[in-house]
Amino acid sequence: MKNPFRKIIWSSFTLLAVVVVLFVSMLIYYMPEKHVVIGCVVFISMMALLFISFVLALRKEMLNTLSSLSGLIQNLINGQMTQMFPVQEDTLLSKLQHQVIQLSELLSSQKQRYREESQEVKTLISDISHQLKTPLANLGMYNSLLMDEGLPAETRSEFTRHMGSQIEKLSWLMENLIKLSRLESGIIELHAAEKHNLENTVLSAIKQAFPAAEQKNIEILLEMDQEITLQHDPKWTGEAIYNIIDNALKYTLGSCSVRITIRRYDLFARIDIADGGIGIPVAEMNDIFKRFYRGAGCNGTEGVGIGLYLARKIVTEQGGYIKVRSELSKGSVFSIFLPLR
Repeated sequence: MKNPFRKIIWSSFTLLAVVVVLFVSMLIYYMPEKHVVIGCVVFISMMALLFISFVLALRKEMLNTLSSLSGLIQNLINGQMTQMFPVQEDTLLSKLQHQVIQLSELLSSQKQRYREESQEVKTLISDISHQLKTPLANLGMYNSLLMDEGLPAETRSEFTRHMGSQIEKLSWLMENLIKLSRLESGIIELHAAEKHNLENTVLSAIKQAFPAAEQKNIEILLEMDQEITLQHDPKWTGEAIYNIIDNALKYTLGSCSVRITIRRYDLFARIDIADGGIGIPVAEMNDIFKRFYRGAGCNGTEGVGIGLYLARKIVTEQGGYIKVRSELSKGSVFSIFLPLR
């Protein structure tokens, strides 16, 4: 690597060496012995002059270099990536310039990431506050009504049941919000290093959804052509599958069945969850996986819009993805793709 001051240093020493050689030669061949002292004085004067010139030139070069470095740093502070030294030259200054620009880009990237994370936390807190507001307000209202000593026993019993329902909803909501916040903050990490049987993971999700299916008289059918073992987190993958099955049960009409199909491909294992529900409008297809999003057809259906968001986050964290196809009044098919390798 070239030193930026090497050129001026070597030039000065080369010039000095030439002068010394010439002067010594003159002393030996041309000057009488009595003029040697004068020659030495002249030589010392020339040496001093050369040294002073060298120091001044070096100082000027250093000031110019420092000024350029200062300009480079100031440009970076102002958000400008102006290069002060030629990048095509393999010099110490060009390398330093490249490293400073890289450091500036890294700090800018980290600053942007921290800004986005901060905004995400603010949005999450706002969404959680909004979701908790309704059940808490209902609990406060029923509590005020129950304080009336003259309230009939039948009405008191009805209000008590309503309060119990709101407490259950609040408990369920808090449980899911805790899962959501832990996943988003990285407190919980998915352990997908070990291989597990995918059928067992799906069956655990079906078992969790069975009470709701039995209550609505909906049959859950499972079909698979071969055993599939792949790397995934069985607990959280089961949670994602359950959320989609639970979503299918909520919107399935009448006594239709929910059909789950597992297939193996070259690179992915595919889990299809098909329902006979109300379907999803095309305009809402890109929004259903957003946090706390609920479509126009969800009125009267229990839920807050967390399940699908959590499902996609869990699947994508493991290198997979989810696709949806739907037709109004005929149902939807959610396809989960998990990588085999």
